[in-house]
Amino acid sequence: MRHLIQALCLMLLFHGITLAGTDSTASSTADSAVATTKYLHISTNPSHADVYVNNIKPKHYKEPDYKMPGFIPVPAGESSIMVSIFRPEYADTTINVTLSQKDTSFLIVALRPNYDEKKTDDQYSDIARRGRRKIGHRLLIASIVPFTVSGIAAAIAHYNIEQADKKKDKLEKAIFQDGVQYQETYDKFKDYRDNADKAKNVTKMGLILGGIVLTTGIIFSF
Repeated sequence: MRHLIQALCLMLLFHGITLAGTDSTASSTADSAVATTKYLHISTNPSHADVYVNNIKPKHYKEPDYKMPGFIPVPAGESSIMVSIFRPEYADTTINVTLSQKDTSFLIVALRPNYDEKKTDDQYSDIARRGRRKIGHRLLIASIVPFTVSGIAAAIAHYNIEQADKKKDKLEKAIFQDGVQYQETYDKFKDYRDNADKAKNVTKMGLILGGIVLTTGIIFSF
């Protein structure tokens, strides 16, 4: 009996050591994963510059990856990152930054003024195009509304047409074309027909408006 108790105690002790080792390994792995997440903080003089990451020739009419000053997350395991800095009236600057061993690296960039008027005009042209693209994307999303209204109106028109046809058939099959019941059926037929016409008009207007908004959005998006 005593040997059995000793064996059980040894098993429990071994199990506890194994669990402790597992927890320690998991904790070490988690700490290692956190340690690999690094950030690069960039500030420019003058401030409010746009930054494109890992793109040596970015298209400045597209939205930047980040706006400075701010932090840029660096993928785990990467020791360097390339940043292209853009600001109207200043020369475009591309830097390959080697990160420090710390979690956060800091970079301060003094931008060089651009004295080329044509280059400056091109920069502002890119900014204007960027604004148009933003409007275009919003219009593309907004075009969903009239198309949705048009679809709902088409469904309503289809329902009213079906009901009007049923009432029309009932009127044509009526033996007596007078009386209260006949008049009620005729009134409902007219209501369904009028509602169908209104719904069809809304459907057409929705399609036209949606087409205009969608086309304008597509044009502005490029």
